[in-house]
Amino acid sequence: MYSDYRHIAASRRGRILTLTLDNPPLNAVNRALHDELSYIFQDVARDDGCDIVVLTGAGRAFSAGADLEEMKRATEDAALRSALMSRAPHIVHAMLALDKPVIARLNGHAMGLGATLALLCDVVIAADTARIADPHVGIGLSAGDGGALIWPHLIGYARARHHLLTGEPLTATEAAAIGLIHKAVPPDALDDAVNAYADRLAGGAILAIRATKRSINMALCRDAIASAEAHIGLEALTMASSDHREAVMAFLEKRPPVFTGS
Repeated sequence: MYSDYRHIAASRRGRILTLTLDNPPLNAVNRALHDELSYIFQDVARDDGCDIVVLTGAGRAFSAGADLEEMKRATEDAALRSALMSRAPHIVHAMLALDKPVIARLNGHAMGLGATLALLCDVVIAADTARIADPHVGIGLSAGDGGALIWPHLIGYARARHHLLTGEPLTATEAAAIGLIHKAVPPDALDDAVNAYADRLAGGAILAIRATKRSINMALCRDAIASAEAHIGLEALTMASSDHREAVMAFLEKRPPVFTGS
């Protein structure tokens, strides 16, 4: 079922399915991975061989977010911008609508879309060396890929506004303290913590657990249906801006950006 995926590796332990983002070196989300993320959770929904899903990253990062070289190309290619943006709502809808519990194993930093992917999961267990942030504004973009939806639901509008308007990162320990994620543990304890949690759910009343997840996510699903496309539209608007191009070029050239508000 998952053999055709190039940037997401699938493995099984009993009825626990692990999906590993695998796009070295930092699992940045290029168009190919973005496309795979937009439909893999539909395949998971049809997978009768799993009850629990673990989402993690290969190597030292969960996901560094968007691929900036590709974003540079997108600043000059309207068709590429449209292709990148059109898939994003499918990721949000599919992750929230999936009734199988998803545990994020945050093995390293989760930035931008990487943070959104983690926070759309039902339970996030992180290495305490990991950092999490949504720095869209730092590259001249609106947090339209699900960040503006999920952060306020998890930590309230006051805290979410601060982190989305500034892009300020949190350590995993800080994120756990304010309820953004479930737990932060030492890196050498991460696998045991994730496996124990997955086993606990897998050994429970699966039908009741899945129904409870659906109940919890109903409000989020309604909000996503109502707003995800509009959020992406706002991000697409900023993706065509001079500030975004300047931010991408500045990052690649290792210099501070000079924003003009255009």
